[in-house]
Amino acid sequence: MRRRVASALRRACPTCVAMFLTVQPVAAHEFWLDPANFNPAVGQSVPISIRIGSDFAGDTYPYVRALDRGLAIVEENGSHKPKLLDGDDPALEYRFTTPGLARVWHRRAPEPVVFDTFAKFYENLVEEGHEALATEHRRLGKPERKIRELFSRHAKALIAVGGKSGADRAVGLPLELIAETDVYDIAVTRATIRLLYEGRPLPGILVKVFRGGKPITSERLRTDAEGRINFDVSNSGEYLVAAVQMLPAKPADKTDWLSLWASLTFARP
Repeated sequence: MRRRVASALRRACPTCVAMFLTVQPVAAHEFWLDPANFNPAVGQSVPISIRIGSDFAGDTYPYVRALDRGLAIVEENGSHKPKLLDGDDPALEYRFTTPGLARVWHRRAPEPVVFDTFAKFYENLVEEGHEALATEHRRLGKPERKIRELFSRHAKALIAVGGKSGADRAVGLPLELIAETDVYDIAVTRATIRLLYEGRPLPGILVKVFRGGKPITSERLRTDAEGRINFDVSNSGEYLVAAVQMLPAKPADKTDWLSLWASLTFARP
């Protein structure tokens, strides 16, 4: 059952909704889609939650129309727009009708964050593998305090419907992680993931790989010259792959930096 979080809040206090939607904790890094079932039967309805957090642990967030820049399910028979209701948590529920690999994707509107000091900004750069940009920040004459960043989030989940799967394909997100390996093939022990920015391979970017379970494990990898990473998937359970691209902003952007966040979730049989 889906809960109407934002709708209830809007009725109680209309101005509170905007505050709830725009205040994001800096420490909460990853943004991902969390289906209740990664391997549903044909015709089965699956709740899908939006999560924000760190180290593959996070709270669910409701669907918010004001922050939606696209959300769809791509099945083998085409792309579908699910019924979406403002404030629902889980964000959506969808009945899968076609066997094969389904891709669920969601793109969020840009949101601002301000770092009070350069030290806080640098701490974030280190966490996301972009510490080399500290030199670029100063070379460009950007501020030492009240550093503004505009971040946008792009999430995708892979779901094997009816026990069928296959290799992932791009859905056209500005920053996108693509599983070139069939991650649902039980014979596969290593996965190859490719990172694309505006459709082109992105080399030298830190990619975090989280494996669900007790305890949750993770590793930090850098994309090669072709934008690829390769890692062990011999353990069953859920996986989260995440990456960030950062770009210096132009004056028209009215911010100092632009960041794009991408995530990919799947579950090994």
